[in-house]
Amino acid sequence: MTDKPTIQKILLSFDPEAKNILPVLKKTNQVFGSVSQEDIYKIAQYFSLSPARVFSTLSFFEDLRFTPPSSVQIKLCMSAPCELHGASKVMQEIENFLGAKADRDKTTKLEILSSSCQGRCQRGPVMIVNENVYEEVKPETVDDILKPYFAR
Repeated sequence: MTDKPTIQKILLSFDPEAKNILPVLKKTNQVFGSVSQEDIYKIAQYFSLSPARVFSTLSFFEDLRFTPPSSVQIKLCMSAPCELHGASKVMQEIENFLGAKADRDKTTKLEILSSSCQGRCQRGPVMIVNENVYEEVKPETVDDILKPYFAR
């Protein structure tokens, strides 16, 4: 039988030194999908810091969340190399296909995010849907990529 993870168990696996704030936030995010407001207060107390300091660290990193992720999360790289290969047109097609705006219309089912470089500049635009990576995405391929995520 495996013990259920808790924020307390995560905290106790790290020394209460400032250098461990980010690893604790990453681990909490990995285990629970996000870092809740309650977790922020517990982390702050453990490290003898203000909740504002913990929240500031949390909000600085794009991959750390303070709200649970949506069922379908779409990230499109909007860095310069991907933009040169048509990322804006791909984003427009994603928004048209889903009837939602990137970085604005988040629901429990759907979230569209413009992201920074994904490290695949030669293969852009890069779209990530629920951890599945799609390279060299074109506006005309968006529908085929997204349909399986919304099939009933």
